[in-house]
Amino acid sequence: MLYIGPHVSISASIALAPERAHALGATGFGMFTKNQRVWNAPALAASMAEDFRKAASDTGYTAAAILPHAGYLINPATPDDELRKKSLDLFMDEAGRTVMLGLSVINIHPGAYKEGERKDGIRRAAMMLDEVLSAYPGLRIAIENTAGAGTILGSTFEELDEIISLSRNKDRLGITLDTAHLFGAGYDVKDDIAGIMGLFMSRFGRDKLYGMHLNDSKVPLGSHKDRHESLGLGLIGIEPFLSIARMDEVQGIPLVLETPDESRWAGEIRILKEA
Repeated sequence: MLYIGPHVSISASIALAPERAHALGATGFGMFTKNQRVWNAPALAASMAEDFRKAASDTGYTAAAILPHAGYLINPATPDDELRKKSLDLFMDEAGRTVMLGLSVINIHPGAYKEGERKDGIRRAAMMLDEVLSAYPGLRIAIENTAGAGTILGSTFEELDEIISLSRNKDRLGITLDTAHLFGAGYDVKDDIAGIMGLFMSRFGRDKLYGMHLNDSKVPLGSHKDRHESLGLGLIGIEPFLSIARMDEVQGIPLVLETPDESRWAGEIRILKEA
């Protein structure tokens, strides 16, 4: 099954997310579990979580089709003690919300380290992931690859592998591949998407691909910048995304559009479903 859909809004109620995706013809979707711009938010009410689960069931979405995204404030690699505590508390909260919603995977950026201490940043990131996984035994975490700006971790397959290798819960850690981030990091998804996916599979295996974010790029190959564009309107072009949609390896995992023009989402979904 091809699970394809956008990162939908949870404004007014998280229980509205499934219907918003369904109205676009989506077979899967992404979302935040809370307002991602704030450290503290009201607790997720059990009744609201139940409303979400019912709405997902009524619109035909299983947990396998939905990929929640942890908030951008969380920095698993930070050397700052205060920020680490705040990040861990927030990650724990969002992981708990994910479980309450009946979902099994949460997506996270690996964070940024202090200049000159990359290895320590990798170790700290792995430690925080393990703390969350220990608190929620039924949960899995998808580490999202990045474009690699500054000291942000996760721009290479090697670095993602290092984080997973240091974990005590390797079997519950996987990866979300973001195409715009790959392109920004120097992986030429425009001209060699098959080769890049093959490289990923040879290093990690199919079981480690927990999801993908399908985004075109406004910035050039190897720019180390993260600027999403609608499919086919950026420097990657439409063909690599059609190729991805045809791959057996992406069946059964969420393929989430984080493209900037919501008016194009229904068309992007249709094109990928018909690929």
